[in-house]
Amino acid sequence: MRLSDLLAREDLRLTLVTGADAVDREVLRAYPTDLPDPRRYLRPGDLVLTSGVWYTRPSDCERFADALWAAGAAGLVVGLIVLGELPEELVEACERRRLPLLLAAPDQAFGAISEVVTAEGFAAEQRRAERVRAQTLLDVLGQIPPGEVSAHLRLLGADPGLPTTAMAVARTGGPELDLPELLHEGLARKGRHLIVGGTPGEAIVLVNGRASRKSLADELRALIAGQRATEAAGRPGTSAAGRPGMSAAGRQGAGAAGRQGVSIAAGISEMAASVSQLGEALETARRGMESARGGAGPVSIMSVADIDSFDLLLASLPSSMRRSFRDHLLGPVAEYDARHGSELLRTLDTFLETCGSWQRTADELYVHVNTLRYRMQRIEELTGRRMSSMRDRTDLYLALRSGDAGQAARDDLAP
Repeated sequence: MRLSDLLAREDLRLTLVTGADAVDREVLRAYPTDLPDPRRYLRPGDLVLTSGVWYTRPSDCERFADALWAAGAAGLVVGLIVLGELPEELVEACERRRLPLLLAAPDQAFGAISEVVTAEGFAAEQRRAERVRAQTLLDVLGQIPPGEVSAHLRLLGADPGLPTTAMAVARTGGPELDLPELLHEGLARKGRHLIVGGTPGEAIVLVNGRASRKSLADELRALIAGQRATEAAGRPGTSAAGRPGMSAAGRQGAGAAGRQGVSIAAGISEMAASVSQLGEALETARRGMESARGGAGPVSIMSVADIDSFDLLLASLPSSMRRSFRDHLLGPVAEYDARHGSELLRTLDTFLETCGSWQRTADELYVHVNTLRYRMQRIEELTGRRMSSMRDRTDLYLALRSGDAGQAARDDLAP
């Protein structure tokens, strides 16, 4: 967990005194100590809890803060039962070392803080193990029989009898964050089970349980909007000790620290009624995510329901189907170009992009119109299609846009 997570918990009643720019630090262990120099016992990521018994004079603050800084401590929590008030020298020492300093409530026991850190650490380890198991399923989905998919789902706590929706989400802007963890926490709802995998910047989520594409899209938008809103709320306030700290709104918003400006692209499948459809649902979600990458706004979402152009229509089809369609229509033309060093594919692409204008095509290719007519005649012979037929032209145009052949042709035309 992070310092911001601890600050966001109302039951711990922690107040940030200094170090607002470092509350995204990960806390690995809580370590209570009143030694004047505890560095030999500390580990990177420790949250140090102290009552300040070590304090007798101002110079002690430098020594104590330096020990924490040298050990790579995540932060310092101070209780005032012994000290009475927070030494100004300790605040300054922590500020100079960019060491977050938190103040515990007068009646807050360090044991409660330690228990939370320990429990959260154990839960995080369990989530990491579950993500590994989830990734094992995601890696083989669509390649194993339905019976094995059902077994994997049960091991992950999901119900194979319930419909499942696939989501693919990629971070397209803003600071780095653990996207799978964010989605796991933000999309959890009663009556559904989440299977989450992927990398910190690109997540895959299987939502097991009834959830419409529209509702999931709304939840994603609300989640990212909430991250931005709570970040804006995390403005400095005044601590209980009368020093610059964090307001209550800031504590709630601390969980979003460092996430301001995050933007995502997402693809969402329709609900798969059976496990045999999950592989196709996942592929649909991934293609939707890729199509959504160029979208505007902080949240760009694409699904089958959003298809409004042939580009998106083609992107929604399995790559094997697009490749088969392209090879069937344009394979002979590509082979002819490879054997003779000709430019029939490029010629066809230019001809169709100019709406069948002979003169404009000849001008763009820097060839005589008669040469162009000879090339188009050869294309007709190789494909069995006629340029005088709008249906045939459409088939050839879609074939060009269905894969590598069309991309190669467009690359050739690029200045």
